[in-house]
Amino acid sequence: MRRALLLAPLLSLAFAASARADEPSRAPAAADAPEPPPPVVKPPPKEEVSEVRVIGDRADSFRRIPGAGQRITEKELERAQPYDAAEMLRRVPGVVARQEDGGGQRFDVGIRGLDPGRARRVLVLEDGIPISINPYAEPDLYYAPVIERMRGVEVVKGSGSILYGPQTIGGVVNFVTLAPPRGTRAAIDVLGGDYGYVRALANYGDAYGPVRYVAQVMHKEGDGFRGEGFENTDAFGKVAFDTSDNGELTVKVGVHDDVATSGDVGLTQGMYERDPRRKTLKPNDRLHLRRYEIGLIHEQRFDVDTKLQTLVYAYETARVWRRQNYSRSPAAGQVYERIVGDVRRTNDAIYMLHSNTILDRTYDVLGVEPRLEHRFKTLGLRHTLDVGVRGLTESAAYQQRQGDNPTSEAGALLLAEDHRTYAVAAYAHDRVGVGDYLLVTPGLRVEYATFRRKVGRQGAITDAADVAQVGDSASSGVIPGIGSTFGTRRAHVFAGAHVGYAPPRVTSAIDPRGRDQDLKPERNSQYEVGTRLAPYKGVRFETTGYMSLFTNQLIAGSDAGATLIVNGGATKHYGLEAATQLGIGTVMHLGFDLDLTGSYNFTHATFRGGDNAGNYLPYSPLHTGTLVLDAAHPVGAGLQIATTYTGYQYSDPQNTQSDDGTGRVGRIDPFVNLDVGARYKHAASGITVRLTVKNLLDDVYVQSRRPEGIFTAGYRQVMIGVRYDYAAKEKKEP
Repeated sequence: MRRALLLAPLLSLAFAASARADEPSRAPAAADAPEPPPPVVKPPPKEEVSEVRVIGDRADSFRRIPGAGQRITEKELERAQPYDAAEMLRRVPGVVARQEDGGGQRFDVGIRGLDPGRARRVLVLEDGIPISINPYAEPDLYYAPVIERMRGVEVVKGSGSILYGPQTIGGVVNFVTLAPPRGTRAAIDVLGGDYGYVRALANYGDAYGPVRYVAQVMHKEGDGFRGEGFENTDAFGKVAFDTSDNGELTVKVGVHDDVATSGDVGLTQGMYERDPRRKTLKPNDRLHLRRYEIGLIHEQRFDVDTKLQTLVYAYETARVWRRQNYSRSPAAGQVYERIVGDVRRTNDAIYMLHSNTILDRTYDVLGVEPRLEHRFKTLGLRHTLDVGVRGLTESAAYQQRQGDNPTSEAGALLLAEDHRTYAVAAYAHDRVGVGDYLLVTPGLRVEYATFRRKVGRQGAITDAADVAQVGDSASSGVIPGIGSTFGTRRAHVFAGAHVGYAPPRVTSAIDPRGRDQDLKPERNSQYEVGTRLAPYKGVRFETTGYMSLFTNQLIAGSDAGATLIVNGGATKHYGLEAATQLGIGTVMHLGFDLDLTGSYNFTHATFRGGDNAGNYLPYSPLHTGTLVLDAAHPVGAGLQIATTYTGYQYSDPQNTQSDDGTGRVGRIDPFVNLDVGARYKHAASGITVRLTVKNLLDDVYVQSRRPEGIFTAGYRQVMIGVRYDYAAKEKKEP
């Protein structure tokens, strides 16, 4: 349709010129000469759907972003058939991602040496909307984006990230969901495999006049790699419709429900050595997470140079985690529900108590964000100015209860507190075109947030009492940045610098007695320089060198299963990342697709002072890399081989080499993931058959030592799937 709209004026002019050529020529009288009509300026055709993109799909999208960026396309997702979101993010240079359990319900992600734990140092968006449980006060990612509802993933790591916030010290990951089609589309997909894994989804989209919509329902369940069974149900829908000749509104709603066995204690070193495939030590632990979301994105184009996008969103995340209590050393006279491990070995046994702890938490977020883009010229310079403001309020309700048996759902109330945050942010970002080759993009973001912590009950099981402790705190930040690119769409260099900002967590900024701890926000200075080359169709290279300096980086520790955020001191990150895409089949005219993509990242992230000076940061591997070979023939057959390498890393700031027996500290050895998949699509019927093997090597390894012990990964899983797609011709608008 867009091509037709672009060609229509040209065809009209050609037809008019032809008609005038057939007429006899005559000199018109002065009275016959009408006044020429004023030029009509029409806005360009609307995009497929109003949405917020951090990179976009335009041919020159990468040249427009002031820094390093990668994009995972819909075709790559279809061919990879990923098990979870972490699998695809591991293919992005500079990104460390890992799935936490067999269902992929939660995952950790870090960028350029930052601790990946719960993605606390990375801003994760879905359709431009933050998805962490409380973006300011508690930026943990307990809800993992459902990869089955995505059509793309975008990652930005340079100064362009100051357009989004508040977590700007690492980078931005934006998941892009399915778009409403202009014609009838439907799909049914069923997948099954080892460990009792079953996944089924159905989606349907269509257009009715000016209204377009899509809806999808998915359910998956399994026994889990470590005997941690799970059930996951996700449903979402989008509706897009015109609000005027140049305005469109997209409404998105979603419901997500997870139930899983989720133990907080991993294997001891002795257990791992005796049987690395040992099942979970805490089969009575259960986590139930439910999320509701609604988002509205309205886009109004005033003319060819000006558009306004307005985001309004709200979501609630409720999480109840039941965890059996335990001890690592026996107590005289104590009767235990059971004892796991070898009591004769130091730090090898874990003593399970008859009680449990129930963490019951609910988080709410409401945000409004208008974003204005305006293009203009001054003194021969071309400007694309992005300005916006955001108001956001978030709240959290905590309850901690202790039950009298491992499966109790009630329990005695030990802790009750409420959190509340009001935040406002404003930004301006101007992309200035100087001549035909140079783009300079200065930007500024300002953040301000107020926090309140209200503690209503606290204490131990024997002396818990009602209290009335209320405390307030505030955090602000001025975040400048500048980036530039020089060259053409196919070959250019880029450089940039910006200041990262992350506000302190509310539980750190205000103590349980309500006292303001006067904590400063976390800041870092980031610099990068790189180049992109796309000399031929299907060929692309990107290389980036970077450095990040922290005056005081906050790092995660653990204490009896609880995650603690502590001061890590000054740190320095520097490294090199590279990405390559080679369309061998296109370049050599083979008649079929043969694509080779690869990425590599070297990150040297160390402490600059204190007792740990010179040590590597926890969970920051020195080397990571991926290599993917994909072949697709026009008859419908396809094959993909993907391997990922993660180098050695440490689990504590002291860089402890040998384990102390508990499994909590020690070096984590390098590991390799190898996935293979074959597919065949019968175009006439719309049926696709897939055979996928994840972790072909079946080499179980230590993935993490937090929060309490060794958690393993690398289990081979064979899956077979069948998919049916139906697509009618798109309905043309009048």
